[in-house]
Order: sequence, then structure tokens, then C-alpha cells
Amino acid sequence: MKKSILFGLLAILTISAKAQKVLQYTNFIYEPQFHTVLLYKPGSNVPTPVMNLNSQDQLQLSFDELVTDNDYYQFTFIHCDANWNPSNLRPMQYIEGNLLDYINDFKYSSNTYQKYVHYSVNFPSRDMRPKLSGNYILKVYRNYDEQDIVITRRFFVVDNRTSFNFDIHPATLSQYRFSKQEVDFKATINEYRVVNPYTDLKVVISQNNRWDNAVYGLHPLFIVGNEYTYNYEEQNLFDGTNEYRFFDSRSLRFLSQNVMKKTHDTLTNLYLYPADRRGSGAYVQYKDFDGKRVIANKDGQNDGSFDGDYTWVYFTFRSGQPLLSGDVYVMGELSGWRANPLFRLEYNPTSKSYEGRALLKQGYYSYLFVTLNTENGVMETYETEGNYMNTENQYYIYMYCKNQNFGYDELIGYVSEASNTNNNR
Repeated sequence: MKKSILFGLLAILTISAKAQKVLQYTNFIYEPQFHTVLLYKPGSNVPTPVMNLNSQDQLQLSFDELVTDNDYYQFTFIHCDANWNPSNLRPMQYIEGNLLDYINDFKYSSNTYQKYVHYSVNFPSRDMRPKLSGNYILKVYRNYDEQDIVITRRFFVVDNRTSFNFDIHPATLSQYRFSKQEVDFKATINEYRVVNPYTDLKVVISQNNRWDNAVYGLHPLFIVGNEYTYNYEEQNLFDGTNEYRFFDSRSLRFLSQNVMKKTHDTLTNLYLYPADRRGSGAYVQYKDFDGKRVIANKDGQNDGSFDGDYTWVYFTFRSGQPLLSGDVYVMGELSGWRANPLFRLEYNPTSKSYEGRALLKQGYYSYLFVTLNTENGVMETYETEGNYMNTENQYYIYMYCKNQNFGYDELIGYVSEASNTNNNR
């Protein structure tokens, strides 16, 4: 009787835990033992998962689960509109082949203090591939149970029919001239019929792969033939921010760049040099990595995917008093480009610093200290890093058009451009 009651309670708890997994149409990790989720083009460190429609392009998903035994994972695709809401399409309309695929490639960690299982998969495959352009959610789940979600990731399939001409420059409006950047551009759409540009065309501009401050809802100001001009003065502005900070943990034998000291208990602890506010000082230009990361282990025999160890990285941000603009976070690809609770820093009045730690795999990391504006959900840097008009930032433009037959948003243009270059694409 007692065993029956116990099993019943376990079943209820299991069902309850699964019921709490609400599908997020964004990059999200649903269980705390999953770390270092990467979605790149194979052999690249460019964290923008874009593939061309009807091509041989592939993307590679990889992640670690901090356990000692492997599990069985599958994945599928979900088609979304330009605003990342699910499309009114059935899976068979946008998936060719099977409606799920398998993650069969896994390796156990080697020579690491932190044990984990490393998984990876390349897609599309012969068994499953997207057959429409647009935004997609990659959903990873356990043991054929689509409710038992563990990871979601955004990716893009583009049917590129658009060429772009950029003009990224300091803001035109005088009050923003020294702190914001303006992204003006012309888009030329080739061999594609746009019925109503003001309702059918949608443009999204992203800065450094961030989505909290992405610009939506722009309409062309001028149309000449198949050329569409987006030349605004305020709606397309971005805070200039500052060059990203960085640290290097690819080798644990020595103190690498920006690592002040290291200790060891169950895992290696890396203490970074305390950081100071940069908002009131002069802008200093240097080549940065725009918030990206590279996973690597210089001490090992492999690429770090399964012999790279995990370390506790300690962050310190000095501030004479708590900041007025909100809670302080470490932000970059390491945090999923969001105000991640795992990267929130606590203010220590004794040391007059914000302090915190994060569990990170060996690699090279770039990041910023930000505060979270709770009213609009945007991560801000004016109190922590400052905003400068001449900071190098990478901008991404996604152009969508409503499909006249089925009503979904086709992705007909994609381009990336740095703010300190004005090359035409």
C-alpha cells in the first residue's frame, strides 16, 4: 500500500513537472543541468543560425548535460511568423520527410572534474528538412515526449531575394548624436512580387544578436520600383553601448587574460579582475568579439567539446552605491543574450561591489555589465558601460513578406553589417 502511494505521488510530481514546461518561442533551457547550448554553422563561430532554402546548408546543435549517463533526445521544427508567434501552418506543410529527428551523437566527458555528456547533431538531414523560408523554433525533447521539452533554439531559413545598401552612422538627432547609432538602409527586392509593401513587408533589425532591443514595425519611407528606402531618424536608433569586456579560460594551467587568480576545490574557481564603471570616461576603441564566445581547451587533445572542463567564474563590478537603473547582470552569448537570473549580480555593501558567479565551460568569452529596465524589458548600459556613437556593433537585418497563398511570413532577405563599415551587400 505504502509503495503504491509513493509511486502515485512520484507520478503526480512527474506529470506536474512536465506540465510546468511551457513552450518558449525563444532561446531557452528548461532544466538546470543543461549548459553550453550552441547552434552554429558547422566549423564556424558565428552565432547566427541562418541557412538558405533548398541548399546544402546545415546547422549544428550541441549541448552538455551535467550528468553521468546519456539519455535519448529527439527534435522537431516549429514555423513562426516575423514576431516569433507560431504560424497557422501544419507541420506537414513546412517539414519535408519525418516530423522528428534524433540526436544520436553523444560523448562522455574526458579528464574533467565536472562530468557531463556532450550531444551534437547536424540538420537538416535526409529524413527531415524545412521546406519553407521563415523563422523556426528548434524544439528538443526527451524520450519521444513532446511535452518533456529540454531546449528550444531559434533559427532562420532564408529565400534570399534582397540586396541591401547600408548607411550606419551616429544619430541624426542632436540629442542622441554622441550616444546612439542610426541604421538606415535601402532594400532592393529581386524577382519577387510585393502586393502591398506597407502591410506585407516586415523588417526586423537586431544588434549583436540581441532580441530585447530589436527594432520591429518599420515601413518603407520611399518606394521606387523594387527599391525600398528605410531612412528614419528616431525609430531605427540603438544605444551605442561600449566595446565588450572579455576573459580567457581556454587554459587552466596559467592565469589567462583578465583572470586575477584561481583556486580549486571540487571545481576550478576563476576570479576575474574587478571591473569599474565606464559610462563617464572617454571611449577607448579596441577589437572585441561583440558578446560572442568560443568553446575551446588549450590544455587538452581535442577541441574542448568533451574534454573542456567547467569552472566557476567570479564576476565583480565595483560601484560606490547600488545603481538606480536596476539590477545588474552579466550579458552576452554566455547568458543567452538576456537578463538571465543565473547571471544576476548581488550588491555587497562591504566591498561596494556587485558580485556573482557562473558555471562556464572553458573558452573565450566576451560580455557586458547591464541593468534591466523592468518597464520595457530592455538591458541598458548607460550606468555600467556607457553609450558611445563610435562603438563597433554588428547589425542584422531580416526582411519578411507575407505569402499571398498561405499567409505565412517568408524570409526573403538577410544581411549582417558592422557599424564601422559601410559596404554594400
